[in-house]
Amino acid sequence: MPQSVEEHTGARIARIRKQRGLTQQGLAMRANVSKSLLSKAECGQKPASPALVSACARALGVSTSDLLGQPYAEELRRDRMDALIQPIREGLENWDVALDWESAPRPAALIRADVQQALTHRRQAQYTDMVRDLPALIDESVHAVHTTAGDDQRLAYECLAGTFRCVFTVAWNFGYVDLATVALDRLAWTAPRADEPGLAAMHAYLRAQTTMSSGRYDVGMRVIDRGLRDLEGQDARRPGGLEAMRGVMHLRAAVLAGRMKDREHADARLAEARALARTTGELPDFGVTWGPTNVGVHAVAIASEMDDFGRAVELAEDVRIPSGWTRSRAGHHWMDLGRAHAWAGHPEQALDCLQRARRIAPQQTRYHPTVRESVLALKRRERARSSSLARFAEWVGI
Repeated sequence: MPQSVEEHTGARIARIRKQRGLTQQGLAMRANVSKSLLSKAECGQKPASPALVSACARALGVSTSDLLGQPYAEELRRDRMDALIQPIREGLENWDVALDWESAPRPAALIRADVQQALTHRRQAQYTDMVRDLPALIDESVHAVHTTAGDDQRLAYECLAGTFRCVFTVAWNFGYVDLATVALDRLAWTAPRADEPGLAAMHAYLRAQTTMSSGRYDVGMRVIDRGLRDLEGQDARRPGGLEAMRGVMHLRAAVLAGRMKDREHADARLAEARALARTTGELPDFGVTWGPTNVGVHAVAIASEMDDFGRAVELAEDVRIPSGWTRSRAGHHWMDLGRAHAWAGHPEQALDCLQRARRIAPQQTRYHPTVRESVLALKRRERARSSSLARFAEWVGI
């Protein structure tokens, strides 16, 4: 059944807190947050920020997905996405043992073309197409790894790394944190064998992302800084790709600093990223979106996560999304801006932003907890029933 409108993230925190026999003061002390903030989040007066959710999850001994209500099983079943996840779980069981296929694998270059297509689906948030192809691509890449040598084998390892990158994205976005962690471990094993520094940097970038779920932002920052040091002086087949990875890792550090409410550090990291982006321009590689536009949308997102919604709206005025820009990043920007408008008291602008996100990246929008929280906030605050909001809420699953 669709979740109740009252079951926002703050309400889940309250429900699980009571199941643990904790008072608000007790949870606030364990989570190292203010009782006032926790109280307002539980009753829906303030948003349950990602930092608050992570802190409460650690204190309650649950995952952030539990507090966010993920995975959204009913909607996944309705879209038949749940049936596509299990073959991926099975596919990840083997990554290092030769298969008993009698036929030879396709040339690594042909496998790579299909993996690149999967990575394109990932960046465009076309998850159904991507997920459907991944199990076969994992098996074929494993087979190629064990039946080739030299540069063909290195390329096969690169293909395998690309499939694990795709698995991480869909698992993380749909709330299967356990599956995302397995994919990350597989990437850690594969990246060095591909002999491409950019893939090792990708592992650091994604590992830092997982620390956002656990609230260990200090660990994430150290992972990023170590990854940046490891890139220094590296030779690469794709030097532009290394610059892109440097840039997105600075952005990841800025987000981590924002989660820690360290505005000065976040601004410093954004400044480093902005300076690099002025040199490189738009430079997508290794499945990331890098350039001046991405710096701008990250600045908006960080301001929103720090509950500085007015500043987020103001910063968004300077963001111009280029035609043909990555749909996953563009959709995320409109979700972040929609959240900012929702909590700044601008319901019409908020819904407009969420509708834009839906048009650009529908699957990503439908399953993202930020969207659900924003919709729930809008529904609680609406003075007169809005048919547009009701239709959007029904589409999301509320």
